[in-house]
Amino acid sequence: MISDLDKEVLILFGNHLKSLRLTKKLTYRKMALNCNIDYGDIQKIESGKVNITILTLRELAKALEIEPKLLLDFKGMGNIVR
Repeated sequence: MISDLDKEVLILFGNHLKSLRLTKKLTYRKMALNCNIDYGDIQKIESGKVNITILTLRELAKALEIEPKLLLDFKGMGNIVR
């Protein structure tokens, strides 16, 4: 089962992804055309409903034309301690 802290991380990541997508002026569909991810799945990731894999992270970065590590550089990520 996913913890409340884990849910928060997924939401923070999703917000960061959405911000990057909107900065690039990409709709869900346009972003999906740039990678191997369905636009509905991108919506779920942005809403924090999906825990993605490294391969998905790479695809999202490809669609945004950024390095994958930039997707992990979001507010709150550095403060997560277990």
